[in-house]
Amino acid sequence: MTVNEFYQKVDGDYTDAINRLQSDVLIRKFLKMLPGDNSMTLLAEAVEKSEAEQAFCAVHTLKGMALNLSLSALAEVCSAMTELLRGKEALPAETGQYYDAVRREYERVREALEELE
Repeated sequence: MTVNEFYQKVDGDYTDAINRLQSDVLIRKFLKMLPGDNSMTLLAEAVEKSEAEQAFCAVHTLKGMALNLSLSALAEVCSAMTELLRGKEALPAETGQYYDAVRREYERVREALEELE
């Protein structure tokens, strides 16, 4: 799969990514770093332990990475969860559905990364 095909598969913005990073080589380099980041693991742990502040920090970091890599669909669900958790001391009741959406998009990106040439 080419980088452009990867972005199509994950509902990302290849044009934005290439404008920002200037080459498929750099885009690939940074995309391949995503699974090594522990933000998704930290988010899962924070949600499981009902730690609102830690969940906010983890999803906010994941949102930043998604935005920088032009992973639009992932950034969108991370942004929604970030706003849900902003300033909260306890996890709102609907946190689970937001987390599920983030997890689904993250997994879609991770699986597509395995197909990236």
